[in-house]
Amino acid sequence: MHMRGNESGVSKLKVLIVLALLGAVIHVGIKYLSVRLDFERMKDTMDIKASAAQVLKDEEILADLAAKAKELDLPLTGENFLIIRDDDKRKLIIKTAWDVEVHYFGGLCGDLCVREYHFAPVAEASLSTR
Repeated sequence: MHMRGNESGVSKLKVLIVLALLGAVIHVGIKYLSVRLDFERMKDTMDIKASAAQVLKDEEILADLAAKAKELDLPLTGENFLIIRDDDKRKLIIKTAWDVEVHYFGGLCGDLCVREYHFAPVAEASLSTR
């Protein structure tokens, strides 16, 4: 006489464990990717503004970067950006940095579920000679 009920219960438990792990991986991936995509969008905007530095003034660049940061809901203002125009090397450099604290799983596991990421994008562009 075989007892199938026990084996069936174990296989259902395995499926539930695999689904829980898969859900956890998807949750962490979505949280991390949203933060990383915000970084990439800000970096792209900085690169575009740096490449257009020939026709834009520093104040215009700062205003545009601050607007993009607000759009992305980043903790940045115009004061958080550093614009360096190096006339000797004919370069423009834009720098900024920010920290983002991500709470995974709603912070259920305390400090183990909290991760802080530091982002410090730098955009460089050559200024053409006229």
